[in-house]
Amino acid sequence: MNARGLRDAARRLGALLPHGRTLPEGEWRARHRVLLWLLWAQVVAMPFVSLAFDQGPDQAALDFATVAVWAVLAQLKLGGRRVQSLIVTIGLLTTSALIVHVTDGKPESYFHFFVMVAALSLYEDWVPFGAAVAFVLIQQGITAAIVDYDRAESPWLWALIHSAFIGALSAVLLVTWRASERNREAFRTLVESLEEGVVMVDAEGRLVAANPSARRILGMDPARILAANHSDDEWHFVGPDGEPLDDGERPLRVTSATGRPQVGVPLGLCRPDGTTRWLSVSSRAVEPDRDGPYTVVVSFSDVTEERESAEALARSNAELEQFAYVASHDLSEPLRMVSSYLGLLRRRYHGRLDTDADEFIEYAVDGAGRMRGLIEALLAYSRAGTGESAPERVELGSVAADVLRSLAARLVEAGAEIEIGDLPAVMGDRSELEQLLQNLVANALKFRDGGRARVWVRSEASSGSMTQIAVADGGIGIPPNQREHVFEMFGRLHDRETYEGTGIGLAICRKIVERHGGRIWIDERDGGGTVFRFTLPVA
Repeated sequence: MNARGLRDAARRLGALLPHGRTLPEGEWRARHRVLLWLLWAQVVAMPFVSLAFDQGPDQAALDFATVAVWAVLAQLKLGGRRVQSLIVTIGLLTTSALIVHVTDGKPESYFHFFVMVAALSLYEDWVPFGAAVAFVLIQQGITAAIVDYDRAESPWLWALIHSAFIGALSAVLLVTWRASERNREAFRTLVESLEEGVVMVDAEGRLVAANPSARRILGMDPARILAANHSDDEWHFVGPDGEPLDDGERPLRVTSATGRPQVGVPLGLCRPDGTTRWLSVSSRAVEPDRDGPYTVVVSFSDVTEERESAEALARSNAELEQFAYVASHDLSEPLRMVSSYLGLLRRRYHGRLDTDADEFIEYAVDGAGRMRGLIEALLAYSRAGTGESAPERVELGSVAADVLRSLAARLVEAGAEIEIGDLPAVMGDRSELEQLLQNLVANALKFRDGGRARVWVRSEASSGSMTQIAVADGGIGIPPNQREHVFEMFGRLHDRETYEGTGIGLAICRKIVERHGGRIWIDERDGGGTVFRFTLPVA
């Protein structure tokens, strides 16, 4: 095999072996605590093992002190991760060697070595793991060479058997260790590729991990945010109303204390540069079934542009509505004067001029009337859905009864057959809901199919916090490709000569429904006609 082949083989072998030192700080600390507790357990157990094998009090005390020294050194947290892990490694394996010694080399005592090596693989670091394997192999060699146990006739055979067991165990541990690293690398790649910011905070409030998007969105190290509180002079969180948010109200703190998830909480982050970034924040506990405080994963996205766009759109809509109202109101007075003088002209000069003049006057009077209708419709649209009263419980059955009384004359004229089902109570503005039902029923009366109008108003279903209402008719129907168009301003399917109206009624309906947090749409009715369906919040 040439040099290139050797390099390729070495590269492939390296890919199979774990890299080591990949554990996040928080996870390493948790595993280190487990191994530290294991070491202290050996300290407690060691003198009892010595006494059980007739070593005497002095030897038991010496064995206890030998292991206790390493436990105390480990507890002092000297140096970095590798130094601390090496101290624990030496302490645990010293215990194994002492147990082999006090039991006079019984074969089963070597299982303590196997368990300790497996436990030390929790560090997922080559230094403590390699030191552990080397310690065992050296101990086996020393035992075979100089210690006179019962099996002295074949010491190297026993050393070889025990070393083979350690080698097989090490191979299994390396495979599982590498698999753990691969899973962690895949998860880290996934999290780091997210556009959302993601941070993990342990139960003690320490930052465990943060992806690049978290730093980009926050514009600072997330650790600063964890350390700060709502009274920070440089930056702070604010609620949707712009008021400073108490530390205990943050989604992270709520979930850490209670384990309850927080989803899509809007928060403003006021940064040191004077800017405010609006975030949508969610938080979930890692192990919600145990007692708190909890380790928490927090995800958040920057919704500043969406919020600014929504605010700009709301301002634009408000300005348009105000313009429509003012324009319509200001047009009403001169139109009233025009209509008044046109009416006077018709009454005084009808028949006294030629027929063309009479026809022209009629056209002018009719146009002024249509203009008045459009202005009134625009005023109605600008007012619709702008009620500032708090939502209240409204019985839709009572609203429907009021609508029938208001439309009594038109119902008689259309020979209408109308059926009102059991309607639920909803939350909303009563006057707007009455206008909604009145527009839909009047629409059904207008677009009847020749004979008597047939109208049904009923409740269909409830889903969560919303209930669905249907207003159906047996009229002429609406083609599928026009069902969205009819909800637009001046959205007409027929000319004014065939069906009178302004083309604003259904636009008002949509505006009212959407203000109540619902939606409205059109379906075809079996047997002909149209079904208007809309949702409203349940009371």
